[in-house]
Amino acid sequence: MSATSRRFLIVDDEPLILDLLRDHFAPSYRVETVSSGAEALTAVRRERPDIVLLDIRMPRMSGVDVLKEITALDSTIAVIMITALEHVALASEAIERGAASYVLKPFDLRHLDAVVAETLASRARQDRAR
Repeated sequence: MSATSRRFLIVDDEPLILDLLRDHFAPSYRVETVSSGAEALTAVRRERPDIVLLDIRMPRMSGVDVLKEITALDSTIAVIMITALEHVALASEAIERGAASYVLKPFDLRHLDAVVAETLASRARQDRAR
């Protein structure tokens, strides 16, 4: 599967973060952005993304709760959590609950690119092993 055919869902309650990430990843992926956990779950049910960037701290439904729902729907979806430094413990909990990785805000886009590439490569290896 080519990178441009991969579906990429970005979930964050900060519009500036959504815009930045959409603009960054849109040349390489089919990107959808949403600003809440409920919207994220609707998007996942509608069209299973290959990868999800998911903010941990959001109003009404936390990223960890969204992660639980996503993994219950489809455990093959790669989820990378986005968190501020003070929420690293939540990110560790997310890893235990099935997240592939996490990145810290403010993030370096080159590092984020590397984490996304490694996550997708890891999922591809897992798919081949099945």
